[in-house]
Amino acid sequence: MNFKMPEDFKKAYQKELENYQISLKEKNLVQAWKFLERAHVIGQYHPIPHTGIHFRMLVFGIRTFNGKEIFGQLIRVLFGWIGSLLNRIPVGNTGGVSVPIFASMPIPDDLKSLLKDADTDRIGLSGLKTK
Repeated sequence: MNFKMPEDFKKAYQKELENYQISLKEKNLVQAWKFLERAHVIGQYHPIPHTGIHFRMLVFGIRTFNGKEIFGQLIRVLFGWIGSLLNRIPVGNTGGVSVPIFASMPIPDDLKSLLKDADTDRIGLSGLKTK
């Protein structure tokens, strides 16, 4: 169970959220969303950050009047943390409703070293490789 987020994950997660806030202030919503997605790829391994990013995505959906995103994020806020807790998440999934909830996706190249322990060999739900 992944309760404690490692320091390198925290730093990367916080950097994505800082970039999100900057993009929001600049009213660059497309870029802001991309930073939320990247934060999701990093944070989904840990229940609290995972839920936190889905909450931010929910607020973003409200801010942009996107009913589909609002509904989808409500579901993810309520249940996404369970997958993190059990280390069964769709590795690389960006967290928005535009992608299937259980679909694994490629990890962005610049995050591969951080997520080197992500179990990308498994099909379906996986998580961090157990040592």
